[in-house]
Amino acid sequence: MNEAKLILFKAPKEWVDGDEVRMMFRAMLGTVESRWKERIDTSVVETLMLGAKGYIDRDKTNVVTDEWLRFLEKKKFPKLNSLCLSRCNISDTGLSEVARRCSNLQLLNLFLCRSITDIGLVEVGRGCLNLQTLNLAHCSNITDASLMAVTRGCLNLQTLNLEYCSNITDASVLEVRRCSNLQTLNLYGCINITDASVLEVARGCSNLQSLYLLGCRNITDASVMEVARRCSNLQLLNLEGCSNITDASVMEVARRCSKLQTLNLGGCWNITAACINALQQLHPQLAVEEDY
Repeated sequence: MNEAKLILFKAPKEWVDGDEVRMMFRAMLGTVESRWKERIDTSVVETLMLGAKGYIDRDKTNVVTDEWLRFLEKKKFPKLNSLCLSRCNISDTGLSEVARRCSNLQLLNLFLCRSITDIGLVEVGRGCLNLQTLNLAHCSNITDASLMAVTRGCLNLQTLNLEYCSNITDASVLEVRRCSNLQTLNLYGCINITDASVLEVARGCSNLQSLYLLGCRNITDASVMEVARRCSNLQLLNLEGCSNITDASVMEVARRCSKLQTLNLGGCWNITAACINALQQLHPQLAVEEDY
């Protein structure tokens, strides 16, 4: 069931995750017209969840629309730092309202908000300068223009998810280098990405711990080697489907990234058995996923 969830207070221990509290909030806040929303003190709210969790029924949108976000206009959220709008049917108008009124946001989840375009995301880049986590997975209508606004305004980003943002290219990804504290970057399915931008990310984001390049078919040894040389804290590297890389770059990763825990090489047809054996000798604890 798609429903809005609003976390407003610290429930008694025996209530946490209990059916009773979930039923109570569904009854109180399950509709746009609910009178209960007017009676709630939001001055201590830190986390606001109006979206659905996970990937279940990913083709369905949540009941939350821009009408729900009018709640933000009427209430004050001085401590709000985490906002989940996953799979919500909101427009640029609603997102712009969020950006204007929630300047202290540190986490913004816009997973599968397919109605969002550059217009709304540019406002996020201008208004939410404290963002540390931004999930834009499957926001297929955003382009380089708005991602540039985000990377120039939100310099404290630590996690950026661009999974299946098919209109994103090197032009904006190379600007991610500005976010020197970045720890996780997901470019899964960004088919227009090449070595040009990944090289710049590696040079500017030396704190990277997780890098997802699944399906980035244009990636070659050049950028993977630069990641290995610059990002010594790397713990997870997913190269599934990067069919142009060879043993040379994988061995560079093995030699330089001593903290590596997970390496996905599915669909990397040029990687040899000798390379895999050498990897496992250098990193006995390493989980290596190979061709299926």
